[in-house]
Amino acid sequence: MSDEQEINVVKHGSPWTNNSFHPSFQEANEKRTTLLSIWEDDNSHKGMQVKVKFMPSKNQFVVKTRLHPDFVKPKKSKKKNVKRGKRKNKSSFEKRENDSQKTN
Repeated sequence: MSDEQEINVVKHGSPWTNNSFHPSFQEANEKRTTLLSIWEDDNSHKGMQVKVKFMPSKNQFVVKTRLHPDFVKPKKSKKKNVKRGKRKNKSSFEKRENDSQKTN
């Protein structure tokens, strides 16, 4: 690989949620524009995205919504406290091995 090649990192966002199903694109597009006009005035919906997608399996159009990945607040991960038993603890295993070797 040369130094000039750049590695593109794709940031995946949250999954899209189905809002509504429509038999025609015109109806789905009307719903999409309605949602966009509602969200345009409201600051609590800042960063919302909407799209229309055709689903061939259902032969329908679906209106999908999500919050843009840049507006998603990162979740704080909690560290789990895991208690280890005697057998799973590496240091206690080594101590038992050393003790058994000394007695032999």
